[in-house]
Amino acid sequence: MLLLAVAYCLKIFLPYQLGDFFVDVLVYVFAFIGTYEILRALKENTTKTERVVVYSFVGVCIPVTVLMKYVLNWGLTALGVCTMTLIIVLLCLLVFQYDKTSLESIGLSLLASLYPTGFLSMLIIANHAGAPAEYLQHMAFDSRLLVLFVFVLVPAVDSFAYLFGKFLRKFFPQKLAPVLSPNKTIIGCVGGLIGGLVAAVAIYFAYNAWFGSFDQMELWLPVYLLIGFATSIATMLGDLVESCIKRKLHVKDMGDIMPGHGGILDRLDSTLYATVAVYGIYSLISLILT
Repeated sequence: MLLLAVAYCLKIFLPYQLGDFFVDVLVYVFAFIGTYEILRALKENTTKTERVVVYSFVGVCIPVTVLMKYVLNWGLTALGVCTMTLIIVLLCLLVFQYDKTSLESIGLSLLASLYPTGFLSMLIIANHAGAPAEYLQHMAFDSRLLVLFVFVLVPAVDSFAYLFGKFLRKFFPQKLAPVLSPNKTIIGCVGGLIGGLVAAVAIYFAYNAWFGSFDQMELWLPVYLLIGFATSIATMLGDLVESCIKRKLHVKDMGDIMPGHGGILDRLDSTLYATVAVYGIYSLISLILT
């Protein structure tokens, strides 16, 4: 997240296209590292050919998504086409490598392709999102804000959840998901929701004081709160999904690139889901106002 925060500062203060480029490159690198981690965790459950297909998808999907988003504003379409092509290629392996390929290995290869690359492609699309209407331009509701939501809300949710869980656990010991993540409590979840809402309000005032406008505050502040609430839920869900995947694969951490903290996927699990929530609400608002 620190590297992403640095990339966001570059996005803000460098010339527009150059700043976006730094974020794109960092996300691209994270996609390859994350894919390596999940394929390593899968061990021998996928074939060599399937792994080649997965890495090929990572290598092609993000550049194509960036290009189509930048040139024609068809980022989601490009991501969808790449995903459908991936599915077709993987299914064709059932024909051309029938003895080596199984339905289980095809499913795991699809998982390794879309998690994290499919989710990170959404971050790329958000990184190139423009204000779709004149009114949204006035509110500076563009890629700078979307990426800021992801980079600020996720740490805020995690921090508040940790603090609430640490200091209030003895009063509210109920577990949130005792099988998947024994250390998570319901009070920690409540803290995460509060953290997301507090961070959303902070973003509203700080960001609009710098870039946007406080016009129609009664309309836009609830929108920011909605994004904060939805992103908080997505952040905690992403963490639980990652825990579930690791338990299914019988691994403690997805990687060891950061000793004591796991790998890239262990750090980005919440960010992946938060990105989808932020961009989903942005798309809904764009649809309503255009």
